[in-house]
Amino acid sequence: MAFVNSLLSQTVVYATVYTLVSLGIVIAGRTGIFNVSGEGVLLVSASVGFMAAFFSGSWLVGFLAGAAIGALFGLILVFVHETFKVNQFILGIILVILGTGLSDLLYKLVMGVRLTAPMAPSMPVVDIFAAVPIISAILNHDPIVYFMYLMTIVLWWFFYRTKIGLETRAIGESPQAADVVGVNVRRRRYIATIVGSALIGVAGAYLPIYLTGTYNPNMSGGRGFMAVGIAIFASWKPHRALLGGFVFAAVEVLSFQLQLLSDSIPFQFFLMMPFVVVIVIMMVFRKRIEFPASIGKSYSRE
Repeated sequence: MAFVNSLLSQTVVYATVYTLVSLGIVIAGRTGIFNVSGEGVLLVSASVGFMAAFFSGSWLVGFLAGAAIGALFGLILVFVHETFKVNQFILGIILVILGTGLSDLLYKLVMGVRLTAPMAPSMPVVDIFAAVPIISAILNHDPIVYFMYLMTIVLWWFFYRTKIGLETRAIGESPQAADVVGVNVRRRRYIATIVGSALIGVAGAYLPIYLTGTYNPNMSGGRGFMAVGIAIFASWKPHRALLGGFVFAAVEVLSFQLQLLSDSIPFQFFLMMPFVVVIVIMMVFRKRIEFPASIGKSYSRE
């Protein structure tokens, strides 16, 4: 039971990263903006968030900084797309490259060369039902895990129980129809993309502040790309994004355990397992996947 509890606890931690990134992609996608820059945003927010936490001595400042740099990247994406009608996917790939290079550049310029790895300030852990197996593995975690749970609930309620959420989903299906009834499509796209990228920034800061305790180059490990697959698998629904986050996190944690049990199989095989699972899931559920009709498409009132 202790092993299962430990496995589930690790899964929750990694699911937090996957879920927050996929939720960020879902929010923007509901307005027709397909944000594929998650990998770059993860890396640059990991760098900036870690340095902010390290110098301030506050983990909360680190997450605020990560959210801010993520929001900035979201602003760049939506501004360039909405103003110049540049293809969203091309913009996303450019931001991935920019974020990847900028993360290491900023870290080296600010932190310099150090003999010992700088460590992030520790985060508190909410201790609930510590003696109860399974439940404790789900609930005994840091505040960001609870933030992930809360955001999933809030976004589900927003999209399916509020008028503004209904209007936002309508933009993703037909921006022309939403515009006709008085919805400001351009403004909603700005807000959704910026807020969604801020969530990705929080996930990026989570990597060095809690997951590893320090910053390392390319520490996202492709999770930003896999989160795109989760958003697609979720059919742009928040609750299914949470489910997808747990599934992919479980695969990653399982691959770590298999590395420890097997010496004959190269560790690279286990590293590629989550990516293989993405492909398999896309193949199996291809007929059940739904896309907002206008996703990836530019819109102009003229």
